Amino acid sequence: MISSSGSGKQSNARKILQGMLLLASGRREGIGCFQGTRDSFGAALAPQLALLLVGIFQAAMQPGKVMGFTKLLLSLCVVLLPAVVSQFYARKWGRDALWLRYITAATWCGWVVVLISMAATLLAGLLFPAVLQQPGFMGSLMLTVSVYEMWLQWYVARVGLGLSRGRALLLYVSVLGVTLVLYGLAALLPPHYIVMQDLLQPMIAVKSSH
Repeated sequence: MISSSGSGKQSNARKILQGMLLLASGRREGIGCFQGTRDSFGAALAPQLALLLVGIFQAAMQPGKVMGFTKLLLSLCVVLLPAVVSQFYARKWGRDALWLRYITAATWCGWVVVLISMAATLLAGLLFPAVLQQPGFMGSLMLTVSVYEMWLQWYVARVGLGLSRGRALLLYVSVLGVTLVLYGLAALLPPHYIVMQDLLQPMIAVKSSH
């Protein structure tokens, strides 16, 4: 029973990875690699929630606890936001039956962008070390990855929910818009956490080293 369960988990992990790679390369059959169950969505959320849990312990042991917990609360909202917004539209457009599989795929595909960023930085460091010291490198990388992430999330929404191009775009823009509103509120309200400072920190660090 144990070996069978372990084999099943490995097979499921391979299907998830396969689905991520297929969708990331623009192949719609990748959506079929994901399951549309609450457990599958919970498994997709688990890595991000685990990182947030680690962050809670770190924030509790460091000075500036209010700012630390503000960052964590904002991060949790951003993690859950796509599920809330997309479920609203799925119900509105009669796509309820497709929603769980879509949000599971979209959550897993969020890691594609992270892996691409890490791989690009690693390759640049190995092949062209001097490039990492250029102030524009991190900015160019962030811009490229951000544009790709927009396309990928739009594409997964279109394929996963069976949407038109316009509706998939509306879904993505809605998620992005609410996220920006949250970032704005975090900056306006105490303790005034400005997200862009953290996002631009790698470029600031590179400039300060010159």
